[in-house]
Amino acid sequence: MEDFNEYIKNGGDGGFDNGKIDENTDLFKLVNSLATRFDGKSSGELLSAIYREAEKGKRNGTLSNAEIDNFGQMIAPFLDDKKKKILDKVIDQLKKI
Repeated sequence: MEDFNEYIKNGGDGGFDNGKIDENTDLFKLVNSLATRFDGKSSGELLSAIYREAEKGKRNGTLSNAEIDNFGQMIAPFLDDKKKKILDKVIDQLKKI
């Protein structure tokens, strides 16, 4: 799988009006694509896949802390309090890379 920024640069799945790509929408599409690929698998497996991709992006310099924060803010409303705490820990770990 491509890293987050390559996914965005290459237009994700396309389908945007007037060729404009909104990074938050593309990030959502990436997560949605992962969710589809991991349909029927545990949330832990999905989280691990997302973490691996984000870690790869951080290590090769293509994923910024701001993008990680945006991602967290985008999915946090869909999580209960326990999962939000886990998300916060994961985000903190990724930002330290």
